[in-house]
Amino acid sequence: MKLPRIAAAVVAVALAMTGCSVPGDEESATKDSLNFVTVIAANTTDPHLVQAAFTLNSGAVETLVALDPRTSTLKPSLATKWDSKDGQNWTFTIRDGVKFHNGKTLTAEEVRKNIERARKVNPGVAKLLPIASMSTQGQTLRIRTTERHPGLPSDFVHFNTAIIDTAAGVKVPVGTGPFKIDSFDIRGETKLSRFDQYWGGRPKLAHVTMTANDDANARLLALQSGEADLIYRPSTESLDALKKDSKSTVESVPGTRVYHLIHNYAGPNARLWKNLEFRRGIDALMDRDSITRTVMSSQGVATDNPFPGKREISPAPGPTRQKGTAAALAHFSAAGLSVSGGKVTDSGKPISMTIVTYVARPELPQMAQVLENAASRVGISFKIVTADNIDEYLTQNRSRWDVATYSVNTITRGDGSYFVNGSLAPGGAQNHGSLDDPAVTSLIASYNTTVGEKPRAGIARRIAATVRDKYYTYLVSPNETAAYDSSVTGWITPPNEFEYPMITKDLARA
Repeated sequence: MKLPRIAAAVVAVALAMTGCSVPGDEESATKDSLNFVTVIAANTTDPHLVQAAFTLNSGAVETLVALDPRTSTLKPSLATKWDSKDGQNWTFTIRDGVKFHNGKTLTAEEVRKNIERARKVNPGVAKLLPIASMSTQGQTLRIRTTERHPGLPSDFVHFNTAIIDTAAGVKVPVGTGPFKIDSFDIRGETKLSRFDQYWGGRPKLAHVTMTANDDANARLLALQSGEADLIYRPSTESLDALKKDSKSTVESVPGTRVYHLIHNYAGPNARLWKNLEFRRGIDALMDRDSITRTVMSSQGVATDNPFPGKREISPAPGPTRQKGTAAALAHFSAAGLSVSGGKVTDSGKPISMTIVTYVARPELPQMAQVLENAASRVGISFKIVTADNIDEYLTQNRSRWDVATYSVNTITRGDGSYFVNGSLAPGGAQNHGSLDDPAVTSLIASYNTTVGEKPRAGIARRIAATVRDKYYTYLVSPNETAAYDSSVTGWITPPNEFEYPMITKDLARA
């Protein structure tokens, strides 16, 4: 993908050609604009359908509820407050004085139309928002869900619930954010300009250019060459060199993701993956501490569960399990497989499997190689397949893969609700391994209808402990990183790229 090149020399030449060059124009133009290279491009210009949060990251569109990037707790955005006494009947107060980029005033009725449209065009949003009815009066939006749904406010953080002027269409979305979209090319550049009437205050930058490139090396080169002023998620191996560069600033913060192995319970070797002892054998081959030190360059925290750390939803430590080749072989033997001479076979036949990975997270292919190497020592061979679009590949080729290295947002919106429903519930959008455990499903149903933060957190801990002890192999929670030119100010590296607008009104160039 072609990256933006807006160097001062180019600007100067252009001004000279028009006869408008004056001393200081080049410096002023540079300070007023910023080039940002993120990782995943949009697949559509429709915010209600887009599979990656590119439009939200652009600062052009906003959601009803936002997250504080420092605490990951809910905070008002286009809705100033919300309330429910029973978890089923909700009242949202829509912020007064908000203008769309075309001058139209935001109303509760326009919000209702957005929710209605998002649920109509996106089945995932319809499942996310189990709404029975909606009504409006002035700036008040009333929503009744089909059953008790205490997580509704956090659902409105999701980027597919962004609010746009529905009458303006989606070719170039008209939002309410600090920047308006001048042009939107999902294959190239998105051009943004300052929206002076932004309800949150006048943005400091006048212009922003956004592109996406899933190649970490390309993003790094863009920053080093001056083609980019700010890049998201440089590769971990490049961080030390960037920190030594006086022209660059590097930030690394704890993320809300977990890298893990997805086991395919509906794939060509489903019989093996449904065997707990086989899964524990594979788990024993993955040295989390070594992976964190080497593959991650210590930019993360080793974990064996989806909610690492000391959060309210984090489970208590589980039993210590032995790691290494000998421990793996013991588990494979307990699984009913033949173990002889340090090698494992299934009914006398070698075990061959396929592992799928992807490069948008450059550490994941390395983790696939770790598994391939460790498994080869016990006689299990893995063929590594690199997918362009991991979600599409896993969904469309379920009969062709056995395990995948995968990155998933687990501690989203502060409570993990999106993760447990999307990754662990049958039919979930990210339940690529076709996990279907009635006990887990029952816990999720209870979690979804329980009112109160503490009771919900208790159920989340039970869910996390169950999947840790019985199912997927969680490996490491990576830090989120960004690198930018020393002239950039006002940047805050978010815990993930999906729930936080990266281009904010406070972003500037010194």
